[in-house]
Amino acid sequence: MPDAEITFESGAVTYYGSLRTPEHTTGAAAPGALLLAGSGPTDRNGDSGLLPGDIGTLRFLADLLEQHGIVSLRYDKIGSGRTALGPYEVDEIGDLGFTTFVDAASAGLDFLAAQPGVDPSRLIVIGHSDGGLVALALATAVGENRVRAVGLLEPLSVRLLDLLTTQISAQLDTVVGAGQLPVELADELRLALADTVESLRTDGTIPDNLPEPLQNAGLVHANAKALAEEDALDPRTLAGRLPAGFPVLTSCSAKDIQVRVADVDGLDAALAHTALTSVRMVNASHVLKDVGNRPSTGPDYVEPLPYSSEFAEPFSAWVATL
Repeated sequence: MPDAEITFESGAVTYYGSLRTPEHTTGAAAPGALLLAGSGPTDRNGDSGLLPGDIGTLRFLADLLEQHGIVSLRYDKIGSGRTALGPYEVDEIGDLGFTTFVDAASAGLDFLAAQPGVDPSRLIVIGHSDGGLVALALATAVGENRVRAVGLLEPLSVRLLDLLTTQISAQLDTVVGAGQLPVELADELRLALADTVESLRTDGTIPDNLPEPLQNAGLVHANAKALAEEDALDPRTLAGRLPAGFPVLTSCSAKDIQVRVADVDGLDAALAHTALTSVRMVNASHVLKDVGNRPSTGPDYVEPLPYSSEFAEPFSAWVATL
């Protein structure tokens, strides 16, 4: 069934999105799934303004959910698609913080629950990448009793600044190993990074005059509030707050260049008390496309590759139980 264009409000922002209602659920109460995009200017389909082309991960999820009679809602995050910047200027976005994304997801869930044909007692929140942290924050909010299951797909599984530290350190190791950067300069960058992490965690600020490579990694004053707020949310701590027996699905792939399998293993350990379905893949990229025998490099995200059957089959089996 074609998507219906919808809007809902959160704070001062009008969010634009797509509501997918399977034909055979019309007139009967069905589960509803809220789909949450990853970091950056990512729209309702999972496409990114930083990597022009068709990624389509969230649209793919809506297709799978439709096959199981589940209504789904996906929307353009602030900074993407028709939602754009809302009433804000570019230089004001950094002041909104990470809670803006959680608040928008909460408003979207309320909108979904109110739709005709949706059973408000059977709401699912499915987050991809950074959206997984939003899903956990939403499901474990004080007084929260709307969410009945959570899907965490290629999720952020450690604190944000710990992940950034690991990623930047690996990049430094690579360029030092290739003879492109002196060891001494790499050590200076590592020290500046450690100081920045401490500063963000202590008082939510970023030191002045950071080296350009760290600024290029997003460690700039305009992002300080969002970085500090997101880093304060430990995915494993949030996972531990979910009720015993709560239905959860996690997924990760050996070829994911943004999320490590070992980190998701740690998240799974924190979810041991839940009704956990853990999906492990071999040839899927971070955006759930099948790259075959070659490695994923990032530009392949927008290639016209098939979506992963390694993911689709167990995911479909999971949603069929909800």
